[in-house]
Amino acid sequence: MVLNYTVKFSDEGLKRFERLDGRVKKKVIKKVGLLGDFKLLNTIKKMEGRDKDYYRMRVGDIRILFRVREGEKTIWVTDIGFRGSIYR
Repeated sequence: MVLNYTVKFSDEGLKRFERLDGRVKKKVIKKVGLLGDFKLLNTIKKMEGRDKDYYRMRVGDIRILFRVREGEKTIWVTDIGFRGSIYR
């Protein structure tokens, strides 16, 4: 599979990732690896109330928030957390 986008973590996204449990980290890494072709995935939704280039990916009760930079072909993972607290 050819990745169309480069996936990078923002400082905050990386800090949130590091706080996760080991089992959860493995699930998140597996899903983040699929973000290169994010337009083909059905677990991704466009965010409402934010800039037009923000999306979220569901991994069980975890949400991965990311921003797509079309011009750079880059996806920036900006936040990772549990569904109840991630949107605050």
